[in-house]
Amino acid sequence: MIGRRKKASPLPSRVYEKNGAWYFVDIRRKWHKLCRVSEGLTALYTALAAINRDLDERQTNTMPALIDAWLLAKLGSYAAKTQEEYRRMATFIRSEFDDQWLVADVEPKDVARFLDKHFDGKPNASNKYRALLSVMFTYAVRKGLRNANPVTEVAGASEKKRDRYITDAELEAVRAAALLGNDNKPTPSGLAIVALIDLAYLTAQRIGDLLALNWAEVSDEGIIFHPAKTVNSSGVRMLVEMTPDLQTILDSAKAGKVKAIGPVICTQSGGRFTYSGAQTAWKRACRRARHWYEDACGVNNQTPDASFLVGMHFHDLRAKALTDKRRQEGAAAAQALAGHTTAEMTAHYTKAREIERVSPVRRR
Repeated sequence: MIGRRKKASPLPSRVYEKNGAWYFVDIRRKWHKLCRVSEGLTALYTALAAINRDLDERQTNTMPALIDAWLLAKLGSYAAKTQEEYRRMATFIRSEFDDQWLVADVEPKDVARFLDKHFDGKPNASNKYRALLSVMFTYAVRKGLRNANPVTEVAGASEKKRDRYITDAELEAVRAAALLGNDNKPTPSGLAIVALIDLAYLTAQRIGDLLALNWAEVSDEGIIFHPAKTVNSSGVRMLVEMTPDLQTILDSAKAGKVKAIGPVICTQSGGRFTYSGAQTAWKRACRRARHWYEDACGVNNQTPDASFLVGMHFHDLRAKALTDKRRQEGAAAAQALAGHTTAEMTAHYTKAREIERVSPVRRR
């Protein structure tokens, strides 16, 4: 057992004699042989200096050290929600690539093994972790810790393109369910959640940008958005022009109170809704709407549609908005509302949800 020396010793700290040799014991209690006792103290100190150089280099070149350095240097450039997600993912990566892993020793097969081990059958999660590992190793290359990015040689998982389109009937059912609880009494946050849903549809903006929206960014001209997701790419700023429908939603969000500052979508106490809180309210409203729908089908002796009000994500509201805008005014208008720099990105949202309307062949 290793402990404090009870007698004075000429040996350096953490150096012990064993079986005629001197050993250095690191903080993980691993024994490193320095030299034979018979070689003398000069040989001991020479070997100890080499061991400490190797340990110091290993400590700065390990995967946990790379992860910490990347988080410190790069995390602040991302949106708050992304920062929270990347911290969680980085912690999980660190649990797999611990301090026994040198940055330079990680090979493509190690990345593939990690992804297959934890995310087999979960292509979306696999690709997210692959992307994060890739930017970390790109940072490592930049810092001279390795010569190439091992992630580039690992193919991403195939994801099924999401094509869920929320119908007008589904949207109305969820809005109604957000206002009333299972006891048919108004929910405390109902008006705010409905305002959030309506703003998401009319403006086609992401939930994070809507939750971050302040009254200072609302004027008679419209609402100014500076999407957080594109702040480091296109840096687009947009003014969604005021319309009667939009004004009605904003008046509802005020709930009769005149506000000049603070969040547009706020809690009863006037605080800002959290992302998780808003998502939870959305999911509860979807479940409640589906339950009411099934009850109504039972009363009317009808078979419920298996897909109605099922599998809807809040982000699908953005896809619905852009799809509807494209039908109403064309692809260019949808692209402008989305704040996309390319038509291809807008098409990613709309094409899978579009139904081509065609006419049949005429009889001669």
